[in-house]
Formats: sequence, structure tokens, C-alpha cells
Amino acid sequence: MLLLPLLASAAVLKEESLQRLLDQGRHEELEREARQTGGDQGLAAQLLARLARAGAGEFDALIELGEQCVQQFAQSAACHYALGSALGMEAQSGGVLRAMRLVGRVKDSLARAVELDPAMFEARSSLQLVYLLVPAIAGGSVDKAGQLERAVRDSQPEVARLLRARLAAHAKQWEQAEAELAAIRLGEQRSFQLEVLNAWAGLARHWMKQGQHARARARFEQLAQQLPLLAQPQYQLGRIAADERQHELALRHYERARGLGGAAQLPIDHRVGVAHMDLGDKERARQALQRFVQDKRATRNNLEDARKRLKELG
Repeated sequence: MLLLPLLASAAVLKEESLQRLLDQGRHEELEREARQTGGDQGLAAQLLARLARAGAGEFDALIELGEQCVQQFAQSAACHYALGSALGMEAQSGGVLRAMRLVGRVKDSLARAVELDPAMFEARSSLQLVYLLVPAIAGGSVDKAGQLERAVRDSQPEVARLLRARLAAHAKQWEQAEAELAAIRLGEQRSFQLEVLNAWAGLARHWMKQGQHARARARFEQLAQQLPLLAQPQYQLGRIAADERQHELALRHYERARGLGGAAQLPIDHRVGVAHMDLGDKERARQALQRFVQDKRATRNNLEDARKRLKELG
């Protein structure tokens, strides 16, 4: 969704060349090489490469590819993880009812991946998020989310810190969440770094609601120094500035983020459009929002907001 010694974690893909392309976000190259590789690694890699570029309406075909992978290679953790990822993306894009119908399959696929390869960070991390974000009536479980952390407390201490931070944030124990995140050694594993950044982003949202923008800004300035090649810190600095109505500063951060790793997965044009609207620049706002609504990876909520704003702009 991995070559970090501190984590003692297993790569999603055992083929080093495929894993390297996945880590670097070079998805078109990954798909081409995966087709030549074949086997469970090739099928799983193709699916992950296509998922990274897919949008609503494309996930059913990718779920079928994941099912083929699992049917042909039932003992492949990579196949089960890739299928769970495809199901999860369809669940997120298809509305509440669709999500409720799919969540059981998402959970089962990820749990099977963890069972087959307990060291695979992505599968364990994704499964914990399912347990924490889904209502109990649909299979959510704080207790099971905690079990996932305890299982790697000794073998993967940095992963355990992240999982504990999420548990603390879920319980609104914000100081504990911050302490766990601050103690993490980020290492070189991009997927792990991105999940840590996502956890910090959640904490920053809480701080902004409390009016603690300086606290959020200081943290992401530090993260921008630690991870200068990733877009998320600059993007979050933009969000913090925008929340303080410093829209010109926000725009500078968004533009810095645009050329960095992981930018394609962030709604940068949406936020750029909002900032220009708040500055009264209707033409630039319209241009950014029109670009955004063409992005097939955009989330349902962001698309609805962008289309509403475009109507307001006329």
C-alpha cells in the first residue's frame, strides 16, 4: 500500500526489482516488468501498479484480477494483499452501502495476507485501519486492532509504535499518540514513512481544531526536513496555512508538494482551487478545480465539493 532493517518487515513483492519500482512509485514501469515476470509476483505487481492509477468504475476488473491471483496462488500473501487492496479501494469509492457489503471481504483478504506473511507491514497496517475505522456491527474491533500491535511489539518495534499511535488517537489520547509517533525511527521504507505521515496528519487535524496551528506547523516543518522527497509534509503545511487563512503561503506549499513523491495521491488541485477562491481569483480557481475533477483518483467527497465550487464560479 520495503527494505527497512529497523522494521524487520517483509516486502510485499519478493522480486526485488518489482518491489523497488513499487517503492519508487514508478507504476507504469512496474506493470511492464510485472507482465514479463509472471507468477504470483507478476500478477500481484500488475494489480498494485494498476490500482495506483485507477479510479471509480475501474475497480471491478482489478478485483477480478486479484481473485485470479488468489485462485492460482492460494498461498501467496502478495496476492491476498493485492486483492484486499482492490476491494478496499472499491469500498471507498462506491458509497456506504457498497462499503458495508465489501468490508468483510476486505478484512478476510488482509487477514489471510497477515497469516501467510506476518512480517508484511502493509497488510498488517491496512488490516488495523479496517478494524479501527469500521463500525463494530460491520466487523470493526479495537481489541483486534490491539492484537495486531502486540503481535509485532518485539519483532517490529517501529511498526508497533505506529500501530499504538493509531490506537491512542482512536481513543482520543492525543498526547500518547504524539509520543509514540515522535519516537518512531522513519528509516528508508517509503510505505512505512507514508503511513507515519498519515498518522501525523490526523494529529495535525486535531491540533488545528484546538487552534494549535503553531504546534502542527512545527511538526510538519521538521518532517519536511526529514523527508524532503515526499509531498505529504509540504501538502500538510499548505493545509495548516490555509486553515489560518494564509492562502498565498498555502499555495506556495502546494506547488512545492506537486513535484514530490506521492503527490499524485494528494488532492493538490482541489486545495489550490479552494485557495484561489478564497483569494478572489476566480479564473485560477476554475482552472485548478477543472483539472481536479478530471482526476479519476479523486475521492467522492472531494469531487462533490469541487463540482459544487465550479457551479458557484459559473
